[in-house]
Amino acid sequence: MDAGKLIITVGWDGARCVSATVTSSRAQAASALLGREAEAAVALVPRLFSLCGRAQGLAAHLALAAASGKQADFAGARREVVLEAISEHLWRLLLDWPRVLGAEPRLAAFRDWRKRLLAAAPADDASLVADLLAELPALVADLPEERSAVGAALLPTLAAADWATLSIDDAFAGAPHWRDAPAETGALARQSADPRITTLLADGRRIAARIAARIADLRQLAAGLLDPGALSGWFDAVPLAPGTGLARVETARGLLLHLIQVNDGRVARYVIVAPTEWNFHPQGAFVGELVGCSAASREAAASLAGRLALALDPCVSYEVRVEDA
Repeated sequence: MDAGKLIITVGWDGARCVSATVTSSRAQAASALLGREAEAAVALVPRLFSLCGRAQGLAAHLALAAASGKQADFAGARREVVLEAISEHLWRLLLDWPRVLGAEPRLAAFRDWRKRLLAAAPADDASLVADLLAELPALVADLPEERSAVGAALLPTLAAADWATLSIDDAFAGAPHWRDAPAETGALARQSADPRITTLLADGRRIAARIAARIADLRQLAAGLLDPGALSGWFDAVPLAPGTGLARVETARGLLLHLIQVNDGRVARYVIVAPTEWNFHPQGAFVGELVGCSAASREAAASLAGRLALALDPCVSYEVRVEDA
């Protein structure tokens, strides 16, 4: 399935970014599940997503179990999701951010980590964690200095039961909100209480704070490999009604919700709320933080928009266009 992309259009008046719009051609993967036998649909989910496939698969599995009134056994899948999240963070920190910040991408190091994470058996976890923690101080030593205003509130970590009080439908999935307002999800929202990140936020260095939050996330994910209780708040599900279940999974990019409704063994309704729709909401973190920022040239406006987009990390590719305002 074609994942689609985001087209980010920035209005620039010669001195600052005065507008920003995001147009998405992201495929609606949930529509491919309608009418299918429920177990077959859940088995298909990981193959529909090129990124975070394991997290998507776990969310589908948990949602179906909740809809069926069953207690899901997901210990093995949980570990795979943790390894996947570690890989996603290392991808950004070893490849993308060094390139953006003028350093050499560490391609060989990333390939080694990727290979190791894909092959790791549970018996390898202690040595993997030790090596990962030793790697953290070398990840993005020089954080960007740019400052920006607050674009959206940070989404609190909420249980599936909290989300069950909202109407989770296709409209919500396209422009999700919490307490009637957009919110930012992801590592920054999860790790905002970390003292280093609190300091960066107080200084207005929100892009730097998001990079540092990835490192804090890696520390927590490493702890979760050795003690699943360290990530007890990252995964859960709740039945909404007979045949309907809602699952919540935290991914590297943020909150993922899956809702499934099963009638006569087949999928009658499926809704996926992905992190990208939170962070690139029309009034969300990306738009709110970019608009009003100074930019002395078109190139500066494009660079700033690109860095902010990378920091908020959509699950599809994106293109930045700057137009005269």
